[in-house]
Amino acid sequence: MLDKLHVNEVRSKTGGAAGCVVAGRLAKADPSLEILVIEGGIGTKNNPLVIHPALYAANQAPGTKTILHYESKPSEHIAGRKVIVPSGGCLGGGGSVNFLMYTRGQAIDYDDWDTEGWSAEDLVPLLRKTEKFHIDHPHIDRSVHGYDGDFSVSRGTFTAKAFQDDFVNSATSLGIKEVADANNLSEANAVCRWPMWIDPETGFRQDVPHRLIYPTLDAGNTKLSILTESKVVRVLFDENKRAVGVEYVPATGAQADGSLAVAKARKLVVVSAGALGSPQILQRSGIGNEQKLSPLGIPVVSAVDGVGAEYQDHNLVTLTYRSNAKPENTLDGLLSGRISLEEALKQKELSPSKNILGWNGIDAGTKLRPSPEEVKALGPAFEELWNRDYRDRPTRPLSMIAVISGYAGDPSKLPPGQYFLCGMYNMYPYSRGSIYITGPSVNDPPDFDCGFLSHPADTSMLVWMYKEQRELFRRMEHYEGIVEEGHPKFREGSKAAFAYVDGKKTPGAWENIEYDKDDDEAIVQFLREKTGSAFHSMATCPMKPLEDGGAVDKHLNVYGVKGLKVADLSICPKNVGANTYSTALLIGEKAATIIAEELGIKM
Repeated sequence: MLDKLHVNEVRSKTGGAAGCVVAGRLAKADPSLEILVIEGGIGTKNNPLVIHPALYAANQAPGTKTILHYESKPSEHIAGRKVIVPSGGCLGGGGSVNFLMYTRGQAIDYDDWDTEGWSAEDLVPLLRKTEKFHIDHPHIDRSVHGYDGDFSVSRGTFTAKAFQDDFVNSATSLGIKEVADANNLSEANAVCRWPMWIDPETGFRQDVPHRLIYPTLDAGNTKLSILTESKVVRVLFDENKRAVGVEYVPATGAQADGSLAVAKARKLVVVSAGALGSPQILQRSGIGNEQKLSPLGIPVVSAVDGVGAEYQDHNLVTLTYRSNAKPENTLDGLLSGRISLEEALKQKELSPSKNILGWNGIDAGTKLRPSPEEVKALGPAFEELWNRDYRDRPTRPLSMIAVISGYAGDPSKLPPGQYFLCGMYNMYPYSRGSIYITGPSVNDPPDFDCGFLSHPADTSMLVWMYKEQRELFRRMEHYEGIVEEGHPKFREGSKAAFAYVDGKKTPGAWENIEYDKDDDEAIVQFLREKTGSAFHSMATCPMKPLEDGGAVDKHLNVYGVKGLKVADLSICPKNVGANTYSTALLIGEKAATIIAEELGIKM
């Protein structure tokens, strides 16, 4: 197979949105350009678990074909556990199966990348190009949003208004201001009625395959082609270290003699396999740490120590509460099976503009920063970091706390009823992990260290966040108590114990919960036992100088070779204070712009 351009959005183990953006944009800009996308997972065209937002949790069920699960090494920092980190395992990757929260990074995040061409000023036009923002409010700054893009942002086709109001009112009662737009690239300390990556008319998810790839293929007027269920093993190079193609395991499997398929590339190979897949492809190709690769018998093509070395993710903790919401105002009926998909589809047919299928259940959330008193209470070590990284940077949030109207986990673990779920994570964790291959095959399990809570500051941040969310949720009128398994176990007689706190509940006369040293230790133990992945893996092929641990330059070129780029969340040199889908789309847009300019294509 000989192609003018080989865009390798291949997942040996994962998926992502950025590669599909690259392929879709370039195909539209130059229909004569031969582009091949190789995807390790399944296609998703009209898959109900993908297109209907309310069904997103079903993608994480056992036996899923749309999500891959990476198992980290056990660590004392997380109570000896192995954490399972999900990653997109289908065309479009995580953008096809995520929770659909419209959450953009801060302008300061992109400026902190400290890379020419990647500042907030450079990137805002691309953020605007991507989106079609349907929300109108006099206090929304229209200059930072787009209104003609391919990816709709809206309130979806349903809102649990009473529950949303309850959450916002509880937050404002704690002194948290309500804003019209927490995604204006600068807001860092507020509560907001949260938008979603959902089209308000169709109610469909705004994933890249359904917005860019499938429409292009259906039109039949380009040379874009897709291979699914085909796993890339490695990139192939000529004697001048130029990428000339990839070797992959086709959907039919290897030949009887063990030989693999080869796709050749005349101009370029782009690896876009996500933060857990891209470093493995590079390492199997001979790009990485020589001391890691040589013992595996893999010839080193380019010694790039940063490949796989600085894994980052947001540390997510979820907490489940009982709710007195009406059944029709949560996702519990649909997620538990009390309402069938057929019934939900019938409801959508009867009411296309108002139905729960076009809803993710996340109507509100917060970005928060602690007060000076709260910072001091977390101890001198954390205060020193705060003073260095946050104090004089008021647009840098510390935490995200959001609420889901329903239980997004395994419904068999809870009795029938109504629930709501808190999801909280620290925006800029200090902990770092790594991922390295253990052999030359796509079937060799990686040596994966998630690194969660290995830096003590991350635990301190989560302790503060736990206390903040508890004060917020217990003040809600929908609050009916906790689901015990998903909360800390305080000692008998503790003033932080749920029975004690909820027993003295006097609406209108709230007092903050008192925690002593034992209570804080109980919270820390709970965090070590429950902290997991936010599905926001990044930074394993960082865009920074080679001598600083970088893997790609500002043009996304892999160091030491030619004709090879990486375009996905693995290139982020530092984290972003947000869910990562918006940043993945942004990277895809930027990569497409860079490649088009190099190939002389007008975008």
